[in-house]
Amino acid sequence: MPEFLKAAGRYLDPYLKVLLKVPANVERYDYRMYLSMIIANYIALVLHLSWVFVFWWLDFPTLSFINIGSVIFWIFSITILYRWGAMLTAVILGSTEVLIHQFFAVYYLGWEFGFQYYLLVIVAFTFLMNFKNVMFIPVALFFVCLISFLGFYYQVQYWNEPHVLLGATAEQASLAQEAFLNINVTSAFAILAIMSYFYSDAAQKAEALLELERVKSEMLLLNVLPTSIAQRLKEDRSIIADHFESATVMFSDIVGFTALSEKVPPKQLVDHLNHLFSAFDDLAEKHGLEKIKTIGDSYMVAGGIPIKSVGHAKDVSAMALDMLEAVEECNRETGQPINIRIGIHSGPAVAGVIGIKKFAYDVWGDTVNTASRMESSGLPGRIQLSGEAVALLNGEFVIEERGEVEVKGKGCMKTYWLVGRSHNGVGSKQLEIDQTQTETAAKNGDA
Repeated sequence: MPEFLKAAGRYLDPYLKVLLKVPANVERYDYRMYLSMIIANYIALVLHLSWVFVFWWLDFPTLSFINIGSVIFWIFSITILYRWGAMLTAVILGSTEVLIHQFFAVYYLGWEFGFQYYLLVIVAFTFLMNFKNVMFIPVALFFVCLISFLGFYYQVQYWNEPHVLLGATAEQASLAQEAFLNINVTSAFAILAIMSYFYSDAAQKAEALLELERVKSEMLLLNVLPTSIAQRLKEDRSIIADHFESATVMFSDIVGFTALSEKVPPKQLVDHLNHLFSAFDDLAEKHGLEKIKTIGDSYMVAGGIPIKSVGHAKDVSAMALDMLEAVEECNRETGQPINIRIGIHSGPAVAGVIGIKKFAYDVWGDTVNTASRMESSGLPGRIQLSGEAVALLNGEFVIEERGEVEVKGKGCMKTYWLVGRSHNGVGSKQLEIDQTQTETAAKNGDA
């Protein structure tokens, strides 16, 4: 941009801020309407003020006095806009002035001077204004302007000749006519262009904001629901409930959390939980599993839900081993030792979304209850599996038989410990971690 334009902008900026100041009672979404109206009013005021002198200079005082009345009218319109933001009133008053003024202009000067084109501005204005609750006003003004426009045309064409010829000679009259036609057409186009700019700019900004909010809402929804479920919910608000013949559910729980919460300040405790559960979230994403929910210090994950998969038990088991490593890493970083129990069970389940508010994706069935019992009957720093979960691992993990365990609500169940992976020596490393966590639990009195 040339330097002189920048300098002019800096000079005019404080004056424009005053002239275009939006009244406090104008709603934010009505700013574009107010700004386009106030600018159109300023243009109309300047035009009519100039016509006062032009018609006086052309020795036609009648139209000069008519324009003096119009100047007073536009000052009043600007005042009610600037002081009170009365846009509906200003539109009705402005439209009335334009209709009356154009009648006199066409009556005295004729069609060729172009005053009638301002009627098009009225029609555009009224339909772009936010008058959705009073639509009869723009509709009525449309028909009034249409009838007036055609009436002016046929009046001049068939009934009345212009009452005044501006200029002493035919050549001067022709020049005056051309000048007025160019000024009026240019002014009408300028008002329409300014109005279109404000509305186009506002529309683009509104669309950008809507897109930003849509992305935010989409991200928020996907943080609450699985992608496939969120898509189904957007398309159909009915109950979503899917049956899965085979799925794996895992629960983890922090050992001695109640005692820990009494010793650690609340904010530090929440920060610690957030740090640990965020690491678990990353692991769930890494292994392609679905985090179902957290309940206090308990963390629930499912495999084979909502997208069916063959290796869901292996994926959940791999995540469980990584979770123990994440706990050790978290303990080193925070200096506050904690321990967890993990329980895993495989079987049929039902998953879906129910209710109409605060949607949440959840899993139901005996598989969920059994997985929870596997966790609660386990030991700190260890991963307890049911026989059904072990049967799906196909020897790819190191498993130790625990034996018969009394499980609440289930009776005696034969359970197993998941020790590690059965390749690349990872199992032995995991066994060392398990032993370390067991020792930590013993020191804290949690075991």
